[in-house]
Amino acid sequence: MTNHFKDFLKENETKPNDIDKQSFSTSLEKDKGKTIKESSVGFLGPKGTFSHQATLNFSKKSKLIAFSSIKEIFEAVNNEDVDLGLVPAENSIGGIVSDTINKLIEYSLKTTGSFDFPIHHFLLGKTKNIKKLKVIKSHPQALSQCKDWIEKNLPRVKLESSSSTTSPIIANKSKKSIGFIGSSRAAKEYDLNILAERIESTQHNLTKFYVISKNINKKVCKKLKAQKSLVLLAVYDRVGILRDILDVFASEELNLTSLHSVPSRLKPWDYFFFLEVQTPLSSSALSKTLEKIKDYCSTIRVIGAS
Repeated sequence: MTNHFKDFLKENETKPNDIDKQSFSTSLEKDKGKTIKESSVGFLGPKGTFSHQATLNFSKKSKLIAFSSIKEIFEAVNNEDVDLGLVPAENSIGGIVSDTINKLIEYSLKTTGSFDFPIHHFLLGKTKNIKKLKVIKSHPQALSQCKDWIEKNLPRVKLESSSSTTSPIIANKSKKSIGFIGSSRAAKEYDLNILAERIESTQHNLTKFYVISKNINKKVCKKLKAQKSLVLLAVYDRVGILRDILDVFASEELNLTSLHSVPSRLKPWDYFFFLEVQTPLSSSALSKTLEKIKDYCSTIRVIGAS
């Protein structure tokens, strides 16, 4: 357990019902923050990943810095080595990215907006002849999402899993018998041929990315048109308590666009609840709702805008 998480638990042990109101009220009164173009942005590298492609889509004019893990991005934002961090939060096929959600709990950082990025898989290789491929290497999720196309078009090719879509490219990009499944950006970065386009089985494949920052950045929120709020709850253990909490949101006519249970790691079968609420951070309805549910919760923390 990180020191960040221990501090968070210690704080909430001493103030069990205190709502972190600074997260959604006074934080909005802080400096508006840098524009996206003025900011340095950390992303999950190396170059050529879907995260890199999404970051370029977010801003081509920012200073972009690659990190090897989601934890490193959070550390860099927390230490103010970068102004913003771009982290994958949820995939429409694979579900939530648990590492990102856990780091949002562990670190006292804010989400300052989000956006959806379409994921399209490309078959890449040094060769121009697809029939020369003997092996295809990529991340297990990419291989799984392209399994139907591979079985139909390259049934005899061996599949090998890697830690990312780009790591096998870096290690084997000169070998003409090896193909890779990755982004169109990877083809450009590593001088590879695109042998087949959009080979994923499900065409509507989206990944949601959160932009994280030290404080809420109003300029980024405005640019991303952030109109939702992210809230973390730890609730008391009694029958019907989650129903009672949801009833309060309904009574204030607040729609929950997402609700996930996340293991707290404090004890077995103990959970936090991670909510996305369809209302801006400045909403009076959100403030009223959080005030009403505090008797049901040991912890209420507004993570930021989405």
